Amino acid sequence: MKALKLIIAREFSSRVKTKAFILTTLLTPFLFVAVIALPTILMMLSDNDDIKKVYVIDNTGMYAGLFESSKNYEFVNISSSDNNAEKKEAATALLQITDDLGHNPNAVTFFSEKQQPPRELTAYINNVLTDAVKAKKIDDFTTQSNIDPQVVNELQDLLKSKDKINVSTIRWDETGKETETLGEAATITGTVLTFCMFFFIMMYGSMVMQSVVEEKTNRIIEVIISSVKPFDLMMGKIIGVGLVGLLQLMVWLVIGGGVMVAIQIYFGVNVDMASSMDTQQAMAMLENSNIDINNSFNGIFSINWIQVAACLILYFIGGYLLFASLFAMFGSGANDSQEAQQLIMPVMIILMVAFYTGFAAARNPEGAMAFWCSLIPFTSPVVMMVRAPYEIPVWELVASVAILFASAVLMVKLAAKIYRVGILMYGKKVSIAEMLKWIKYK
Repeated sequence: MKALKLIIAREFSSRVKTKAFILTTLLTPFLFVAVIALPTILMMLSDNDDIKKVYVIDNTGMYAGLFESSKNYEFVNISSSDNNAEKKEAATALLQITDDLGHNPNAVTFFSEKQQPPRELTAYINNVLTDAVKAKKIDDFTTQSNIDPQVVNELQDLLKSKDKINVSTIRWDETGKETETLGEAATITGTVLTFCMFFFIMMYGSMVMQSVVEEKTNRIIEVIISSVKPFDLMMGKIIGVGLVGLLQLMVWLVIGGGVMVAIQIYFGVNVDMASSMDTQQAMAMLENSNIDINNSFNGIFSINWIQVAACLILYFIGGYLLFASLFAMFGSGANDSQEAQQLIMPVMIILMVAFYTGFAAARNPEGAMAFWCSLIPFTSPVVMMVRAPYEIPVWELVASVAILFASAVLMVKLAAKIYRVGILMYGKKVSIAEMLKWIKYK
């Protein structure tokens, strides 16, 4: 037991005290948020100074007056006469319309010095011209059919209406109690948790395998085994590296909880969300707020984050023990890192299957596939993260966790039998079938 504690302490301290671990633990949550917000920030900071003035030559005289200047672009109407030759030569952007677009849709050309003009500008021009052609065709049809123009105008207003129906979804529980569903926010949260669980298990499981391979390659393992039992050595590595991952996970949960509290304080959102009025009032303080933003915030703060955090910790511990023992087992049979990667391929395939199954289960978190994959120990750590934001029956949680931890204990015992033989096996390239034979060795 004393040797086991020493190994755990060594594996834990040697990784936690590194600058890479500290920086990764503290900066990764902020980098994750930055990556999500980066596209929006780049769009806001995009440089539109290259094209500020667009000269319009409209030979038909029907379309030039429809373009409205904005803070980004100024539309200047000029004729095609020789008097404006200097303007045309100096222009960085020129829109030329040579014919009635209703009869000839290709009679418009945009000239620019840029290989790719700003999409915002070209989209605006396309929309204006399309609406103009459509309006003219409707007017011609109205005149030919002797339809009251007022009726047509009212019909166009109805077609242009942006009224949107938002269906509220209510869940009935077994007692008949009605509760509002969480919506897309829970789906997005579950998807993010699925990715995080997959990333954690794969990353820290690989650390265990790498540590085993390094000690075996350097022949240090022979010295260590002389004073430490193989089982204690394997468990020391698994637990030590696992504590590193658990510490990082706890730090991220604390940072995430702090961000949630800060948002609640800033927007004045009530923690229990008994009434959505506070959230709606808070969102009204934002410029350009809309119902989608309100629904997103309502869904985020309605999630049972205590259940999410508990599931994240429990399934990380169980899933990590299950897969880390496999990583240690296959690492013990390899002579170098390249061979270890080949042996570990079946485990990686299982992890990838669990990963994609989790994303598939996000479409229907309460479906049969999500239910059964939540019970299978090799997929439950990842798939259950999709369901964590939702209300999960207690018996399902208990059964899933019990099966996972029981499987993890059995896998640790199985891996230990192979590990004790594999770490002293040198110079021979082994197969998975041969490694399984080591289980019977005394």
